[in-house]
Amino acid sequence: MTMNLDKQGFDGPVAWDTPGTRSALHRWTAWNLAKALGWVALWVGALYVTLLLPVAAVVPMVLVLFAITVLASQALNRLAKGVRMRRILAVYPWRQQPGAVRINKGKAVFVLPDPDKPETTVSLKLAAGLFRSWTHEALKDYDDELWYAGDPRFACVVAKPGLRGLSCLAQPTAYNYRTSPRRKGLSPEARRRARAIGARVAD
Repeated sequence: MTMNLDKQGFDGPVAWDTPGTRSALHRWTAWNLAKALGWVALWVGALYVTLLLPVAAVVPMVLVLFAITVLASQALNRLAKGVRMRRILAVYPWRQQPGAVRINKGKAVFVLPDPDKPETTVSLKLAAGLFRSWTHEALKDYDDELWYAGDPRFACVVAKPGLRGLSCLAQPTAYNYRTSPRRKGLSPEARRRARAIGARVAD
């Protein structure tokens, strides 16, 4: 896969038409589907064991069931993001941004250029999950050569070199109806593409 690093904004073919993108998303979907099904199966098994235990042993198993429920819900939510990722990849081209990772007290963000004003940057937060904080070592591959498709003012698909470690990051204002949608600083093309991925854009 090659890329013209001089391109800015929305120039270039969309990521979905780039060789390797479709197979990368298919691998990501298969892996996350297997994880989600595994957590659900574990929950069913734990519930069955709980029903067989004496009353005194039920309380700790309830805590185990709760933990598995949280993990299963997260896995299913991650799997559901595959639809959003597919839409983003069909609308935006791949870009490359070395040195995009910023970490502060275990929290990580990707700092990416504004497609309408490349001289300015926008930060996208990377969720850490339960009992986890980020380190530079854990995100080294992303920092060395981050691949991303999208508009960081709304949502992006990010990946390591070779389209490994796909992830979908979004601004709260892009999809959360409890927030005010972005209004200022958007070109007509940026608005069109944001609406094409289902993001909220103020008129």
